[in-house]
Amino acid sequence: MLKQIESPLASVSADGAYDTESVYRAIFAHGAGRPAKIGIPPKRDGLLSSDPVLQERNRHIRSVEKVGRRKWQSKSGYTKRSMVENSIYRYKAIIGAEMRSRNLACQRVETRIGWKNLNPMAALGMPESYRVG
Repeated sequence: MLKQIESPLASVSADGAYDTESVYRAIFAHGAGRPAKIGIPPKRDGLLSSDPVLQERNRHIRSVEKVGRRKWQSKSGYTKRSMVENSIYRYKAIIGAEMRSRNLACQRVETRIGWKNLNPMAALGMPESYRVG
C-alpha cells in the first residue's frame, strides 16, 4: 500500500495485526528521514527492542504497561481510527460499496455527495451518552 503514496508519511494508524517489525520498517523507510507518528497497538506479549526503528513501538508498550490498553487508545489517538472505520462501514452500508462513476473526477464528486447526505443523517441519529456512577 505504501508504494501508492508519493509524499513522506506524517502518521500511520492501523489495527494490532500490523504490529510487526516489517511494517515499522516500511513506515520508517517511507518517512524520508522523518519519523512518522505510528498508531498501532502493540501485541499483548510485545517485547521492547533496542532497534531504533522500533522506538515508537517501545513507547507504546511502556505506555500500555503504565496506563492500560484502554487509556492508551484514547491518549494516543487510536480511537480516531476506529471511528473512521465505523464511518466507512456506515457509508458502504447506506450509500453502497461500489462506485457508479467511471472516472476519478466523477468518483470524487459522487463520494462528496454521499458524505453530504450521510453526515446529517448520522448527526440526527447520534444518541446523547452520559456516564453513570
